[in-house]
Amino acid sequence: MILSFIEKIGDTAIKYTSSLYEALKFAIICIVHMLIPSSYNPAMMMVITRQVYFTAVQIIPFFTFLAFLFGSVIIGFVVSLAFDYSLQDQIGSIIIHFTLDEFAPFFTALMISLRSSTAVNTEIAVMKVNNELRTLEHFKIDLIDYLFIPRIFAGMLSVTSLSLIFAIIMLASGYIFTLFYMGMDLASYIKMLISSIQVRDLAILLFKSLAFGFVIMLIPIYSGLKTMQNYSAIPISVLNGMMKLFIAIFAIEVLSLLLQSL
Repeated sequence: MILSFIEKIGDTAIKYTSSLYEALKFAIICIVHMLIPSSYNPAMMMVITRQVYFTAVQIIPFFTFLAFLFGSVIIGFVVSLAFDYSLQDQIGSIIIHFTLDEFAPFFTALMISLRSSTAVNTEIAVMKVNNELRTLEHFKIDLIDYLFIPRIFAGMLSVTSLSLIFAIIMLASGYIFTLFYMGMDLASYIKMLISSIQVRDLAILLFKSLAFGFVIMLIPIYSGLKTMQNYSAIPISVLNGMMKLFIAIFAIEVLSLLLQSL
């Protein structure tokens, strides 16, 4: 009984270790292809443009509304909390740190995951089941350059640009509450934010956005490639892919917090 239990744990550990190794190997291959200039041919650039449009441009109106709505509420809460703990002198740095370092990239990553990652996972899974991937390989088309890298690159570009837009809208909406609580004019508010921004905050925003964008497309693609050869396996593939994706997003967030605390 005990021996059987130990064997089961060992088999599970080997299975997950092997799966993690294959996923990391796939990620490294994609990164290498992204660094090769010859990968960026006209066909690839067309796919990147189309994917950026679907991932980022189409959702800008709705995304702007959510950024203003959530940004206003959260900035208001932060300003109110700062007053409760007599941190009025640090409001600028608190707003900048919370917006750029934490909320903007994380919220953007969740939004793009819910909208685009599921679509990419389903798309690759359907192509796998319909043998479209095998057909492309038969015609000597590099799947990594033509299908995978454009989506990963578009995901990184989309998350980074939308995170910046979200941060700008969130900071702009914060003026409403600084005006209400502190009676601060717009020029003073802008000056306060500019004096509080550090290169470190922008670097964290860039790093996290690129990392989020990378996994937001990589994991759904990899999950789609692992789909079994039947249509009933597609929903399972999408579900597994999204679970792994959210784990990766939270892992990046935790890692970022640990690095910032050093």
